[in-house]
Amino acid sequence: MASYHVRGSALHRFRWLGPGAIPQGCDLRQSGWILEEAGEPSTECIILAQASEPDGHAWGDVLALPQEVRRFILVVGAADAHERAALLKEGFGEAVSCTIEPGEFEARASRLAELTRWLPRHRRLGDLELDLLARKAYGFGKPMNLNPREFALLWRLSDTPGETVTKQDLLHDVWRLGFMPETNSIAVHMSRLRRKLEFVGLTGAIATASAGGYCLALSDSTMAAAAHFPQCGAPRRHTVLAAL
Repeated sequence: MASYHVRGSALHRFRWLGPGAIPQGCDLRQSGWILEEAGEPSTECIILAQASEPDGHAWGDVLALPQEVRRFILVVGAADAHERAALLKEGFGEAVSCTIEPGEFEARASRLAELTRWLPRHRRLGDLELDLLARKAYGFGKPMNLNPREFALLWRLSDTPGETVTKQDLLHDVWRLGFMPETNSIAVHMSRLRRKLEFVGLTGAIATASAGGYCLALSDSTMAAAAHFPQCGAPRRHTVLAAL
């Protein structure tokens, strides 16, 4: 049987998103993989994340990632089958316990890395560029330094440029909430996001719809789609990419 393992190739890169050091049995560097630090190129890279308490800060950052990013994530430390099944249903690429054998762990990671080759990694809308895995955004080539939630909001709006995304959809797709909280968290995050867009020269990139919600309008094509700006187009539900 042919082997898909090519040591040191771009296919075998990973990033660690967890508190503390990588668990020894899950450190893919022992199998020839390359550990990427924050800010490095992220081509063909998967993410290892440490399962933790639902209200833990580090785990909250993982859950704030865009839905599509979860397909790149291998969650380690899921103690039982019920927890692993729940994580898979939430869209994570893989979920394993810390007692998994290194050979099986590397095989599962390799399978996930192979799948990332077929998933969208970057978006460009006019002068806005988004790097999904690195969670970085650039306006006119200048970095915007977004936090995970801000990037998740911008990526979600970029799903349907020129069309309104309702607050309910943003709460569901970004915050993973099924109800409207008694806070103005969306407005606060959107205000910060707009300031960062303005700082790189993308003033007015996010419009507020008259009936509530927001839309992204940047290039000539997206401006045409949002002919009634700032009302924008009709709301449309977010469609998550089909599983491979």
